[in-house]
Amino acid sequence: MNLYSSLAAAVRRCSLILFVSSVACAESAQWSQNPVSGDWNTPANWTPAIVPNGPADIAVFGQTNGTAVSLSQDTEVNGITFTSAATNPYTIGVGADLVLTLSGAGVTNNSGITQVLSCNEGGEILFANNASASNTLITSYQGWLQFSNSSTAAAAEIENSGSILFSNSASAGGANIINFSPSQMAFVDSSSAGNANIQSYDNTLIDFFDTSTANSATIQSLGKITFHDFSTGGVARVRIQRLDPVPASGVLDISPHSAPGITLGSVEGDGDIFLGANTLTVGANNLDTTFSGAIHDGSFFLDVPTDETAQASVIENRALTAPAGGSLTKVGSGTLTLEGFNTYTGDTNVNGGVLQIDGSVSSNVSVQRRATLAGSGTVDGNLVNNGGTISPGAPTGAPGTLTVTGSYTTARRVAGTLVIHLAGQNADQISVLNVEGNAALGGCLEVALSPGFIPQIGQSFTFIDYASYSGCFRLRNSVFDHGTKRWSVVYGPTSAALVVVSNRHLDPAADLSSSQLTRD
Repeated sequence: MNLYSSLAAAVRRCSLILFVSSVACAESAQWSQNPVSGDWNTPANWTPAIVPNGPADIAVFGQTNGTAVSLSQDTEVNGITFTSAATNPYTIGVGADLVLTLSGAGVTNNSGITQVLSCNEGGEILFANNASASNTLITSYQGWLQFSNSSTAAAAEIENSGSILFSNSASAGGANIINFSPSQMAFVDSSSAGNANIQSYDNTLIDFFDTSTANSATIQSLGKITFHDFSTGGVARVRIQRLDPVPASGVLDISPHSAPGITLGSVEGDGDIFLGANTLTVGANNLDTTFSGAIHDGSFFLDVPTDETAQASVIENRALTAPAGGSLTKVGSGTLTLEGFNTYTGDTNVNGGVLQIDGSVSSNVSVQRRATLAGSGTVDGNLVNNGGTISPGAPTGAPGTLTVTGSYTTARRVAGTLVIHLAGQNADQISVLNVEGNAALGGCLEVALSPGFIPQIGQSFTFIDYASYSGCFRLRNSVFDHGTKRWSVVYGPTSAALVVVSNRHLDPAADLSSSQLTRD
């Protein structure tokens, strides 16, 4: 079943069902304690002997000797109620070419145990108007499960091996949803993923269309997630996980989205993100996450080769034919760690929290006030400090080398900070900003010593490399070790070093001229 060709037909069918329901009329009844069969549509199975099949009807299920119930014709009820006497679990099944519609209250489960609605191959279960799925197990095996017109999946457990459609302000509520392979799920119109917990295996599709929203859902996928049109990501937590060598596994694609792009709460995992020419803004939920996959320009297409080697080549070289300009913006107070080799070519803006680059980005990076760029990876572009903090290594204090293949600039009108962590004199104990182009220095230089390490007078620590430089730093809190020592900076033609001098007088052994030292 193709999702895109099925959506319109499904919505039309939903509208027809709601129209028919407006003229239907029947009475409420309770499932008999000793039914003559499992057929919902047999009057003798109900008390009174009238089949609940109308928009005002409530089908009540209590104590019985027959808990396997199935439809033999299309059926609509206002709601289904499981009483406290329904101590044995029911399974209500909907077979091929049949529809069960709940168009009012939905499911009310007072039994204290799990009750099951099952949508089998070719069958359909529709929650309409304000209907709720309550705390029910709903299974869809190659069937259709639909929520429309402000209905909600509420606290349901849903196991899907078919198709799920949320439309027209419907919500996934707080449901736990598992999408097995193959399956598909779509949010259209103004529907919402609510705060649902959604898990999807490989060969699954999750699509957000129109003005639908991922809201505050947690979505973990081995398949493909796509945002279209003017859909929104809210503060959703998205984890995409690659399952080699399965094509289209672990993919987040925002390239079909309307400009300028989309905001998500967070991203994590090791899959592939495709931006097109859009901006992905992440961090709105303030979580600390790690993404070890790759972020690309362009869009993902499903006709990738099945051969593992050829498939890897397609993914690696897709940027050659992709439109340029995909960008990444980090917001919020959390830390996003990028461990992969990212090929998107638009700007990277660090507007909040911490962006830790331990892999690489093929992008110009800008760091704003109250934001931090950290890491031991590579910025394959230019780096501008617009009043933020640059902290080579881990933001927790572990030293490391952050490489910039282009230039490094500290904006003149704002006071940015470069933080250097020192844990000893070995190369791997010193934070280093390695600039392969020109370094336009400025702002503050701050030294952070690891616990237990006290540098001695005369020791020198190279903390920045460059091809050329201009300007200088202003040392912040330069005096240390109970006021007996202070830092000075020596600028050479290709690097600068922190040198320990006495706070009482300059150490002659350092052999420093006044022109080489910054003013404290």
